[in-house]
Amino acid sequence: MDVSICITTYKHEKYIAQCLESIFAQEFNGTYEIIVCNDNSPDETEAVILEIINTHPKGNTVKYFKNVPNLGYVKNTLFSFSKALGKYIAILDGDDYWIDPSKLQQQFDFLETHLDFAGIGADSLVIYEDVNIESHRFSNHAGDILDKNDLTDPKICQTSTFFFRKSILKEDFPTEIISADRCLYLLTGCFGKIKILPEQMSTYRQFSASISKNVTDEVMKKDFVIIPFIKKYGPDYSIFKLKGYFYYTLMSYSNKITKLNFYKASTGYFFIMSCQNFP
Repeated sequence: MDVSICITTYKHEKYIAQCLESIFAQEFNGTYEIIVCNDNSPDETEAVILEIINTHPKGNTVKYFKNVPNLGYVKNTLFSFSKALGKYIAILDGDDYWIDPSKLQQQFDFLETHLDFAGIGADSLVIYEDVNIESHRFSNHAGDILDKNDLTDPKICQTSTFFFRKSILKEDFPTEIISADRCLYLLTGCFGKIKILPEQMSTYRQFSASISKNVTDEVMKKDFVIIPFIKKYGPDYSIFKLKGYFYYTLMSYSNKITKLNFYKASTGYFFIMSCQNFP
């Protein structure tokens, strides 16, 4: 099996069909499987998936799993990876969809011929589902080649464009975190460079609930366990950059942050940034 396309879905009854159709539209010469992991959606997501499996000409490429009870986003993502048989994993969230039919082929061909790269992403188009905001590009690094020194920058690529070697995954990948994507990019960087294609190859749906960042600082602080995990496999990562990165996300992405935690995060961030030239 060349590629496993891993989809996590929860309450995506309006979007999962478009997500799957965008995979079926791929012009890919290799072999692929679609791993769909439904985290016990209370809506009709399951019914839509089963209808596609039973009636679509390519429905037999879908392997469907349902978690009862639900696992949560990070554990469900890792569960989907554990079911993958492919040499490579491509990620696609259940409410996103691919817009370039050559995405899989381009990314597969690149990693097959560039053995010093461990992953490849692409730019994407951010669309707003229930709020009046104009669509725009996502990545700050479209067209770039990234190494460890770059992977603590914000907006590397959107998760639904990412394609990586399955061999980089580790059994001790932390589960009690919020930012599985950040952890995955950093882990990928432990084993090679990452290429970001300049083309927009996926959409990224944003909703008003996600824009408001309904996550507290206490929850975001869980991501600090990512640092020792990454240092274990990438000891040459700068500890200053890693700490600065997670202080920045704590300040930027928390919806409710106490004055004390904001003071600690901001003080830590600016101190780390002032020291980042040290190894």
